[in-house]
Amino acid sequence: MRRVYSILIILTFLAVQFALLPIGLIFTAIDPSLGPGELIEKLIPYQVITFGLGAVIVILIGNIHKNKNRIELGSKTDGLLTTVCIIGGVVLAYLSQIIAGVINIYVFNNPVESQNTTEIVDMIFNSPWMILVVVLFGPIIEEYVFRRAIFGEIYEMIPINSTAQKVLAFLAAGLVSGLIFAVAHADFTHILIYLSMSYVFSFLYVITGRLFVPIFVHVIMNGIVVLLQTVFADFLQEAEEIQNQLNAIISMFM
Repeated sequence: MRRVYSILIILTFLAVQFALLPIGLIFTAIDPSLGPGELIEKLIPYQVITFGLGAVIVILIGNIHKNKNRIELGSKTDGLLTTVCIIGGVVLAYLSQIIAGVINIYVFNNPVESQNTTEIVDMIFNSPWMILVVVLFGPIIEEYVFRRAIFGEIYEMIPINSTAQKVLAFLAAGLVSGLIFAVAHADFTHILIYLSMSYVFSFLYVITGRLFVPIFVHVIMNGIVVLLQTVFADFLQEAEEIQNQLNAIISMFM
């Protein structure tokens, strides 16, 4: 029965992702002269509503059934350790993101900026209500889908009779859920970064036995990104220019 609820969570996620399609078709049918930017701006309020409803639905589905997976049936961290895991999780997530970013740039020669992040920031500037989607509703839905419904079910399917099997189950479930997590963001030049983040969130889920831990860390991470890209955008631009100048100087001696 648990798998049925997991499927319902995934279906809710898909419904949220594609809910704007018919609305967009209606808008373009009413006004064919609408450009892509104008259409996106008109769809933003509906996107906030659908993501808000989606977050409520996955929370309800996720808490209706009592047949939990082995992660949630296992030992759970207490309040103090859970708080430590949330704080440490943010640090770990940023470290993994930095390492994955360096590899992504200097090994795979992918761009520094994420197209997905750039588009989201543009939508936030057009409508501050998008902050709710990016910082709150999105992380809630994604953690229920990718951590509980996908990672949790795959982790449950693999027999665990030893530490080695537990590690194997974690790596396999993390890889599948992480790749799907990356593909869902449609940012294929930054798959390594999304994969590393997925492993961190999955690790926090397993060691604490509490889904709200990766949710909190995901919310904090997205909140910091939005803050940096909006409030501190000018500072980041100056820092990027300095970095480019340093790279140019270094390249002269190599």
